[in-house]
Amino acid sequence: MDISSHMDFAADPTAVFTMLTHPNFLARLAVETGARDHTVDVAGPNTRLQMTMSSPSSARKFIGATMQLVHTVNWSGPAANGSRTGQVTIEVPGMPVKMTGSAAMRPAGKGTVVDYTGDMRINIPMIGPKLEREAAPLVKQAFDAQQRVGDDWLA
Repeated sequence: MDISSHMDFAADPTAVFTMLTHPNFLARLAVETGARDHTVDVAGPNTRLQMTMSSPSSARKFIGATMQLVHTVNWSGPAANGSRTGQVTIEVPGMPVKMTGSAAMRPAGKGTVVDYTGDMRINIPMIGPKLEREAAPLVKQAFDAQQRVGDDWLA
């Protein structure tokens, strides 16, 4: 299932990249998205946010009340204008769930536009597509939370 998110921040690409890779920003993002617990790892341009989340109601009988979610972004170096691209993955360890996609950051809009696009797959026979349809809005909400948390961070 295709998922996309678009953000427009009132700051230059360097400030937005610094924000998106700052451990405290990622921790605030985890709290904003409802994580019960989280860990953040940042290594240069690469981030890894692991969260314990409430399971979607339709999946609770299969995976229990909570699930682990690992969100990784590996950013490229900056172009001359500050733009960057990145590879995004979201995984649920131990489950046949994965989203792979891309991130693009460029000067535009109010200062910097960030776009995420990806393809989420839940490889469970017969119910995978149904679970994808139910999970997609939750994944999109998590991406969209970056706009709210980012606007506050940059204010």
